[in-house]
Amino acid sequence: MAPSNQAAFLTGPKVPLEVREAPYTPPGPNELVVKSRAVAVNVVDPYKQILGDALLPYIKWPCIQGEDLAGDVIEVGSAVTRFKAGDRVTSYAVGTMPFANRQAEGAFQNYTVVREHMTTSFPSSVSYERVSVLPLCLATAAYGLFHHGFLGLDLPTSPAASPKGEAIVITSGSSSVGASAIQLAVAAGYEVYSTASPRNFELVRRIGASGVFDYHEDNCADAIINALKGKKIVGALAINAGGVAISAKVLRGTDGVKYIADAGPPPPEGYPEDIKSRFIDLLDLGEPDSVVGKVFRDFLPKALESGQLVPEPEPWIVGEGLNSLQEAYDIRLKGVSAKKVVVVL
Repeated sequence: MAPSNQAAFLTGPKVPLEVREAPYTPPGPNELVVKSRAVAVNVVDPYKQILGDALLPYIKWPCIQGEDLAGDVIEVGSAVTRFKAGDRVTSYAVGTMPFANRQAEGAFQNYTVVREHMTTSFPSSVSYERVSVLPLCLATAAYGLFHHGFLGLDLPTSPAASPKGEAIVITSGSSSVGASAIQLAVAAGYEVYSTASPRNFELVRRIGASGVFDYHEDNCADAIINALKGKKIVGALAINAGGVAISAKVLRGTDGVKYIADAGPPPPEGYPEDIKSRFIDLLDLGEPDSVVGKVFRDFLPKALESGQLVPEPEPWIVGEGLNSLQEAYDIRLKGVSAKKVVVVL
């Protein structure tokens, strides 16, 4: 008999989430069903609630949102070889991506269908809550850093690759995307120079940045340029408002690749004309052999097991159960710093 499932449904714009019964969907050949223990909220979730069809208009109503989950494998599909029932996993649930667009793959329910290539195991030394902060932001960082359509850097390895003598600029190093990006770039052998508020400098250095600079300061970009003198630059990964402007100024003043992979939001004034810039779109995320799939499959399990990659930033646990998700949405909209909003299920 199939387990009883519940989900938090978004039924339309500007209406609260509705927790009610949902179908239990068995896995397809390359899928798993995960019993969620913790889920994280990304800013796209409450923005969709507010903006409705003005954001991601292809999503069908009612929908089950949620991208980040951690939990236990309940069932595996016939072609799945990396996982078995009982495994502790974290996964990027792709239910609201255009290539999926189905309720069964949304994270905000008790039992979620996830794809094998977007799933990784993690050790018992890491909590469900802690690892749930990773999937979407790590995937975004990996896509911008390693995809051939963006910066196209060498993939990360565990243990880390030898230093290449090349540097990258990654803004907002204490953000969810930034913290993953720094660790991925260091694991690939690149030297990282980042930005943050001074209260988060220690975190950004601890996860591997060689230099961190206060983005509030008017001379932030100039200070980064001075630190990068004599170094070959492989481009920039811009995160959060102002990231593109800082990155563009640094790239103009240094030697190397003039390319910005932008994790958003896109600058309202538009991208600079003299620096190639592109918003990270995750378009081939559904392909098992995409760079993100390779990172989840080949790098992440070893890196989590060894402690080489630490899920950052810390989870801010705002409640327990699906009924806490609306409060989590409201908190996320107010803005967070060096934390990620998490609900325990």
